[in-house]
Amino acid sequence: MSRRLHALLALAWGAGLTFSPAAAAPLPQAAKAACLQLMVNPPDISLDRPAFERGVKIWVETCRQALATEGSEPNIMLALARALAADGQRAEAVDLWRAAAAHEGNAEASYQLYETHRAFDRGDVNRAQLVTRAEAEAALRRAAEIGHRDAMHMLAVRLDRGGVVKRDADGARLWAERSLAAPPAGASPADIALLLGRLLTRSERPEERARGLGMLEGLARAGRGDAKAVLAAALRPSDPVRARDLLEQALESHPGHAIPALADMLIKGEGGSQDIPRALALLRGRSAADAPAVRAAYGQLLLEGRLVPRDTAEAVRLIAIQAQWDQEARLQVMGLLAAHPEIHLRGPNSFLYDATEATELGEPGALAALIALKLSTNSQFADRAGGCALADRAARAGDAGAGRPTVCRAD
Repeated sequence: MSRRLHALLALAWGAGLTFSPAAAAPLPQAAKAACLQLMVNPPDISLDRPAFERGVKIWVETCRQALATEGSEPNIMLALARALAADGQRAEAVDLWRAAAAHEGNAEASYQLYETHRAFDRGDVNRAQLVTRAEAEAALRRAAEIGHRDAMHMLAVRLDRGGVVKRDADGARLWAERSLAAPPAGASPADIALLLGRLLTRSERPEERARGLGMLEGLARAGRGDAKAVLAAALRPSDPVRARDLLEQALESHPGHAIPALADMLIKGEGGSQDIPRALALLRGRSAADAPAVRAAYGQLLLEGRLVPRDTAEAVRLIAIQAQWDQEARLQVMGLLAAHPEIHLRGPNSFLYDATEATELGEPGALAALIALKLSTNSQFADRAGGCALADRAARAGDAGAGRPTVCRAD
């Protein structure tokens, strides 16, 4: 028996529980205390697999007994749901989270519904979802409204980036403000201030933009390289010289943040002298080779074919990495895949899921791009019936320029 399993048994015994040699299941009199303690200190996933599984079974049975004796107490329901999820029994876990969320508006249960959708139910349009996108969005918003710190921060991020929730710049600023007042565990106020500062600099209101610049200036003076890169993006139109200097400063600590804009400025001679060889060296270098924005920036050069040999297929592959988080990059990739049906992606199901989700959310340009992709001859995405159905939906909704495509008129 492993040390960790010994610790689980000792924990239960210390709470007054006893175990039968066969089932190792606790007697009910102190099950609540042990159940809640096991939620705080769950079985260690780094254990060998049999020991971990035994520990999880003990956790599940302990919390089942606690629920049976204590009734529908939200904390016990949460603990049992987590134990069930660890044991692979997600359907029952989701039912418990729903029940706990409905009980006095439990914020943690609502947030776990969102997390379940995010972690398990996204990525494949053909996979049945235990938690739908609509339920996940409602749960995330409900948890944020109650004051759940992780939910407030995540809602700000989702409203800015999209995915599960439609992008909304005003909403993103609102929830970033609230998150700044109550940062989630693991995030410092400076981390949230960076997010809020970036969002404020994009506002159309001069006073909000000025406040955002002030926040970023303070973070940059404190030495945060990521803040310097974000500040540079905000200052670039009005002060390209300083913007370029800030990007050079950010290059050492946050190359992934700095390289795309700095390389672009070097190529254009913006804010200083032109230096194309250095720009290419930065984009091809190892310092930020795994940064999606850096890969996408190099992909744009491959697509253009002016400074490097044109390679449309490789360009699409690189830009598609950024498209996981960027709706504009996703729209560009969709157009390229429709125009070049011979180009295939390595993860078509995930890409199609994101494109479909953006369409369902009503993201600008998403529906037209998905129709074109489905009606193309690209074998990974061709779906004439689906594309025509979307075209009919667009026409019924009165989308500007929407009409039944020629390929659909014979239907």
